[in-house]
Amino acid sequence: MGFSEDAAIAAIREELGAAGCLRIDLGIGDDAALWQPSRSDRGAVSTDAFVDGVHFRRSTTALDRIGMRAMNASLSDLAAMGARPRLATVAIGVPAEFTLDDIRLLYRGIAKVATALQFAVAGGDCTASPVLSLAVTVLGEVRPSHAKCRSGARIGDTIAVTGALGASAAGLRALGDPQLLEGPLRCSALDAYELARARIPEGRWLARSAHVRAMMDCSDGLGRDCARMAQRSGLGILLEQIPVAPEMAALARATGENAEELALAAGEDYELIVAIATPAFAHLQRRFHKRFGGTLVAVGHCDAQAGVRWRRSGATIPVDRCGWDHFEVGEMR
Repeated sequence: MGFSEDAAIAAIREELGAAGCLRIDLGIGDDAALWQPSRSDRGAVSTDAFVDGVHFRRSTTALDRIGMRAMNASLSDLAAMGARPRLATVAIGVPAEFTLDDIRLLYRGIAKVATALQFAVAGGDCTASPVLSLAVTVLGEVRPSHAKCRSGARIGDTIAVTGALGASAAGLRALGDPQLLEGPLRCSALDAYELARARIPEGRWLARSAHVRAMMDCSDGLGRDCARMAQRSGLGILLEQIPVAPEMAALARATGENAEELALAAGEDYELIVAIATPAFAHLQRRFHKRFGGTLVAVGHCDAQAGVRWRRSGATIPVDRCGWDHFEVGEMR
C-alpha cells in the first residue's frame, strides 16, 4: 500500500465530488460532518458491513460494482422504512496490495449510487485490513405518518413482493460455475447479483398508502424474512405462490432443482415484502404497475397460526428457516 491516509481521503473526495450534497454544511475532510436535518421528518439510520469472501468476491467482481452493491444493499433498509436517503458514511479496510486507483474505482461506484438518488457521502474512515471490507451507514428521512415497520401486519392482510425472486442468487451461482447460464440470462443474473438496486422510489411510494401496514426488504430469503415480519407482528404467514425470476428458472432447469424452492430461499434481490389491507390490494397493484411498470405480486396472507408455512401441491409445510443466516455455516452470499 504505497500511499498515505491523506492521499486516500483526497482521492475519495475527488471521486465523490459534489454527488448529492444536499443540506450538507461540512463534508469529508474534517473531524465530523455537519448537516441540517429536517424539522418535520423522522430520521432513519442503518449500518451494514461487507467483507471480501463473505459478501462479495473481489476476484470476480469489479471494484466499482462492489461499491455500488454495498451502497444499494445498505439503502435497501431505508427503502423498507419508506425513507428518502440523505447521507451516508463509508469506512473501508484496504489490503496491502490496494492502490489509489483501486480506491478511486471503488468510490466511483459509490458515487454513482449517491448521484442517482441525490444523497451525500459525508465521510467515513480508511484503515489497513487483511481483506477489503466496507462498513456503510446510511441516514434517511421519512414523515412519521409514512414510516413502515415489520410489526404492523394484521391478520387477513395480503403479503406481496415488488418483483420476482432469485435472480441475484442465480447470479452468485453463475459466478461460481460459468456453465450454469449462458447469453442474456447470464448477463442479467450477474447484474442482479452485483448491481442489485435498492427499491427507494417504490418504498417511498408504498409508504404513502395508509393501506400498507408493514414493509421490510427481502435480503435473506422470502421464508426467513417473512418469519421475521410474522414474529414482530405477532401472527403467521401462509405463502401460496413463489414468483420465480427467469434467471432462477433457467438455472433450475439446468441443474434439475426445484425453481420455487430455490427462489424461496434466495436472498439479496432486495425486493420489498409488503403487508397490505386485502380490500385495497387490487387497486394498489394496478397503481403500482402504472407507476413503476413492474408487478406487485401477492404471495400469501397473514393468519393466526404462528410461523410461516408454504401451501404447495395440496400440502402445507413450514419454511421459517429457509434462507440466509450470517452465523450459520453455508456458502458465500
